[in-house]
Amino acid sequence: VVSTQSTGSSGINAEYGETIWDEIRLPTTVIPSHYDVKLRIDMTNERFTGSEDVYIDVLNKTSVLLLHINDIHSDEMGYEMNVTQHAVHRLDDQGESAGTIAVKHAFPYSKNSFFVMKMKDELEPGKYKMSFEWESRLVRGLEGIYISSYKEDGKDKKVLASQMEPLAARKVMPCFDEPNFKANFSMEITAEKLYPLVLWNMPEKSKVEVDDFYDKFVFETSVKMSTYLLAFIVADFKCTETPLETSNGVKVRTCGRKGPVNDKADLYSAEMTKIIIEEYEKFYGTEFPLPKIDSVAVPDFSAGAMENWGLILYRESALLWDPKKDTYNNKARVNTVVAHELAHQWFGNLVTMKWWNDLWLNEGFASYVEWIGTTKSEPNWNYYDFQTYSDKSRALAIDSYMSSRPTSIDVSKPDDITAQFDSISYSKGSALLVQAKMFMDGSGKTSENFEDAIRNYVQTYGFSNAEQNDLYQQLDQVYGSEKDTSADRVNIVEVMNTWTLQMNFPVLEVRRYDDTHLVISQRRFLISGTDVSGDKESPYGYQWYVPVEYKIDDGEVMFEWLKPHSTVLVEFDFSDEDSYIRLNVNSAGITSLTTATISTRDLELISTNLRKTIRR
Repeated sequence: VVSTQSTGSSGINAEYGETIWDEIRLPTTVIPSHYDVKLRIDMTNERFTGSEDVYIDVLNKTSVLLLHINDIHSDEMGYEMNVTQHAVHRLDDQGESAGTIAVKHAFPYSKNSFFVMKMKDELEPGKYKMSFEWESRLVRGLEGIYISSYKEDGKDKKVLASQMEPLAARKVMPCFDEPNFKANFSMEITAEKLYPLVLWNMPEKSKVEVDDFYDKFVFETSVKMSTYLLAFIVADFKCTETPLETSNGVKVRTCGRKGPVNDKADLYSAEMTKIIIEEYEKFYGTEFPLPKIDSVAVPDFSAGAMENWGLILYRESALLWDPKKDTYNNKARVNTVVAHELAHQWFGNLVTMKWWNDLWLNEGFASYVEWIGTTKSEPNWNYYDFQTYSDKSRALAIDSYMSSRPTSIDVSKPDDITAQFDSISYSKGSALLVQAKMFMDGSGKTSENFEDAIRNYVQTYGFSNAEQNDLYQQLDQVYGSEKDTSADRVNIVEVMNTWTLQMNFPVLEVRRYDDTHLVISQRRFLISGTDVSGDKESPYGYQWYVPVEYKIDDGEVMFEWLKPHSTVLVEFDFSDEDSYIRLNVNSAGITSLTTATISTRDLELISTNLRKTIRR
């Protein structure tokens, strides 16, 4: 093991010129396969130390190894991570060390949060191991692993919690902190006996007394997962007294401060978690892949909740519900947040975006699927109507401005990642999937073309990563085989790209064409009207593939594609005073409607006939 000597990144850059560590993304020439991590948590002094072996596959010749750390220094908090030892080992065919490899320079590169090791000699393709030791403070922020405080029986108490998404796993340990670098993890945590509840993503395998003050917890090895899903709890908390168990043997608990758990405030979320997991296993066509799921209420937490695989962390108000004290609105919030986070366990955790430009795949899909979990667990709430209306309303409101953004955007710096946690990713993403369900199956139909495509997607990319086009291709395959087999059918990849690669949405204009037809056209909707000064370019010229469902009088629901730069002609008898047309049936489409370009006489006629029908 070689001690790190700080050589200064500016000097290294001067020596090597433009280098791979100047890029925001890690190179794909080195891939991690397994982390063996040991942490020692000192809650009393608010510090922690760590050591790890990172097993890697070098795919192409390289003279540089780099991964993420966070070494930002401040006078108040000290080093967030100080790597004290590092080494690189060549591995033999049995995975054992076959010798240490010389490192010419090693240094933290703060600009991109890298730890860089410039090798003395070029590495050949093969298997290697990087070893690290480090030390850090336990900060009182809300990222990485952090200290939170609360009062119990008038005394101050501490809890260690965590939040890794999107870029904070590097504050805990050296790692390949990008979602596409999935690996298996082994974890060992040594903690003070004052904090007997020590949790990680996987179940505890063993507990060993270290001395009078510390215990060591060893956990089962994880499935392949991304670093942003790692989670830790070290606390004097209490969990559901008798863990629940799903039909497939997944153990379910809710944990939190002793007071609320003693008052049974944990039971509702634990029961809902069990019900919803079982329902999602049916929806996704795949069993929950972990042996347990712990849900923990944390006194201080930055988000409403975080979907860490097997260890979901929540704000207390989003997980605990005491029927003797809390309102019905509190109960609804707990249910829907639990349903949202559990949806991620498949769509986000099992199948993960390759890069943060597709964050909407995670958040939009979880927002869509939560109605399925909530409807199963609380069938009398009629939650689908409420959620789809709310998501669409939020999406239309924020997406009607020129300051909006496409659902999928290029991510070139960390601020681009955090900016995506907004209503476009969550609400518009969800509304897009409601619309996709409509054109895959039709309103009110019992077919499951959309669900079949999702199941194919999850089974194809499970324990791996995917891009939005991978999902679209699964939708297109099912659409082409089950919904529309014609040679000139639309391509669903093209359809979806018009909705995710440009911002805003269309307004449908309905005009009289002649005495027996209406014509439907589209244009971009902006709250500012036609003022597009300072406009952003669009690859599709702000035209969309619009799925149009309509119904004339009490007839069947009809479907047409309104394609970019085209119109749809609909038969409509203007001489029939009792006739009317209804567009966007069930409000599944992401459009605004206007009839302002129909003549006053025609508009009055349609409105009068519609009122007559309502009175009937």
